[in-house]
Amino acid sequence: MTATLAEERSELEQYEELVEQWSRKLLDALSETPPPADYLERWRHTASRLSQAIDRSAPPSLDPEQLAEIRGELLKILQQVADEDPRRTLDSVETALLGLEAIRHIVRDALDQQASGEGDARSLIHNLQETLPRVGRRELAELLGTSERSLQRTLASPTPVEPNRRLELVARLVELLRRGWTPEGVIAWFHRPRPELGKLSALQALDEAGLEQEIFGLARHGRAQHGS
Repeated sequence: MTATLAEERSELEQYEELVEQWSRKLLDALSETPPPADYLERWRHTASRLSQAIDRSAPPSLDPEQLAEIRGELLKILQQVADEDPRRTLDSVETALLGLEAIRHIVRDALDQQASGEGDARSLIHNLQETLPRVGRRELAELLGTSERSLQRTLASPTPVEPNRRLELVARLVELLRRGWTPEGVIAWFHRPRPELGKLSALQALDEAGLEQEIFGLARHGRAQHGS
């Protein structure tokens, strides 16, 4: 599990670097003033290459919603290029820069979902306690679908403990939410009923494997509304 998560993070970081490389290329292009006579033709070719490179390189760890958002941004870029006014040849470059920044935020969200300490239940629980300092052990045990006694046994183990799916899921969700909510707000987020989850709360839906992507989508949107 740890090796797989490390590989996922490396792939996401490389993908983020690819997006940033394209942004730097476009910023360099904006510095060409006035633009050369064949600028629009060259830019259309470049935009096509940009879209293909970013689409083809998307890591498999991105979920379907994230991929759809990325492809939506790429489509906006290509559409703006197709509709470009020859008299305003830099407008679509600026649109592309905004689109690439939106894509970078999507990738950053995916990276933020990866909680430090994954691979060892003890580390994940310690990190949750540090991230949610005013949340009691009883509340934390409820969040993890376990008992306080079981939680204590895991923490007292002298050797690493393989985390279960629910612990990893909660750790990733808290990592995603903590930048936009107080510890109490994070816990409240888990308890709020959601129409998107069939009126279940995220807490009630945690063990429903088919709802995992919907839960992460709600967490990303919640952070966007309240955080940075």
